[in-house]
Amino acid sequence: MVNFSLLNLPESLSQLKPIGLEAMEGAELMNRLDQKFLVLSDWIPELVQQCSDHYSILEVNGERITQYENQFIETPTRDSFENHVRGRKNRFKARIRRYGSNGISFLEVKHKTVHGRTLKDRILRSKEKPWNSPLNGEERSFLNALYPYEQGELTSTKCSFNRCTLVSIKRQERVTIDSNIEFHSDETSQALRGLAILEVKQIRIDRLSPIHKALKSFTGYPPPLGRSTSLSKYVIGMLLLNPELPTRSYRSVLRSIRGLIDYKSTR
Repeated sequence: MVNFSLLNLPESLSQLKPIGLEAMEGAELMNRLDQKFLVLSDWIPELVQQCSDHYSILEVNGERITQYENQFIETPTRDSFENHVRGRKNRFKARIRRYGSNGISFLEVKHKTVHGRTLKDRILRSKEKPWNSPLNGEERSFLNALYPYEQGELTSTKCSFNRCTLVSIKRQERVTIDSNIEFHSDETSQALRGLAILEVKQIRIDRLSPIHKALKSFTGYPPPLGRSTSLSKYVIGMLLLNPELPTRSYRSVLRSIRGLIDYKSTR
């Protein structure tokens, strides 16, 4: 069991050398393999401290922790959601994402292939309209070309979170750590209180990377905490906001998340 340091996250991140967007060409990883880990937010400062000699920290306009906002695209028959919860190997997800550090937003389509690779395509949105405004003609053509499900439309389902990004150009690796994750719809909202999602993005899976070694220090907790697991923030948000939806392959993960949320809320 790890003895947590007294450092808070900004103090831990201050130990890392900054890297700007212009220097991240070797670690953009638009074609990559991903591993996701559900962790306690309390773990993050210690994890960052253990890896401080091996990664730089993405810094944009002087900020090392950035707020992200997602608004998701879905079909009337929820094809994206259904393919995720059914565990389909070949699946797609589309969204609009806004980066709080610079106000830029993109329309993005992600494709998870049968070989487990994540392919991401995106186009920049105009700043002249709200970040989540309806798609224009060019964006609709982009979506139709890459998103195979019919009648994909912008929904009311949103997700906001804070992200810090660790970067290793040498290893062609990025580690994103998302905390303060909240889901919203027109009717309700839910939050992953006390939980964070850590994602390791690599050209090929390397379980000897510094972040994997650091995660091994966090043992003795119930799964999926600290263990690689398949989860999508979009699907988790849909299930938390719409309890009547079938959970299928997400049943055990969602049960653990709900139990941990309840546990953290009583501490």
